[in-house]
Amino acid sequence: MEINNYGITLRRLTRDKIEIVRNWRNDPKIQRFMEFRDYITPEMQQKWFDRINNDNNYYFIIVFRGKEIGLTNTKDIDYKKGTGEAGLFIYEDEYLNSDISFRSALCMGELFYYDLKLKTSLAHICRDNKRAIQYNKFLGYKIADNQENIYNQLYFQTQEAFEKSAAKIKHLIR
Repeated sequence: MEINNYGITLRRLTRDKIEIVRNWRNDPKIQRFMEFRDYITPEMQQKWFDRINNDNNYYFIIVFRGKEIGLTNTKDIDYKKGTGEAGLFIYEDEYLNSDISFRSALCMGELFYYDLKLKTSLAHICRDNKRAIQYNKFLGYKIADNQENIYNQLYFQTQEAFEKSAAKIKHLIR
């Protein structure tokens, strides 16, 4: 599966790419923002991929100008409840302050709401990750109730909130 839109390509994660993702995740610049911060072994990565390689999890390598630069996903989809959890990280430093993450969010939001017909996107964000909180709020995510004393806080986004943010983003990236 491949999504080509908004000047980027999202390629469904395949077994031959899991080592790249493992190396990115083990890098302290990414690892420090994740809930799971232990070192990931090749065996752990293989087991993880075997667990997520299905229709309840959509993991994509972000490709920009032919270069693999990060990962985005919707995971743990509950089709009955209409929910799934979003995630994203940009590994390549030169794209951290670019609009690539917003382009990725547009692609994933359209997959989530229009193709998969889900209702509410969830995101867990560590409360000290101010950059991710600001980014997700721009995308229309709101913090869930009773998250004040939780480190890995739950946020949610509705389709309406996605569509409002998508309109702003499309205007910015043209």
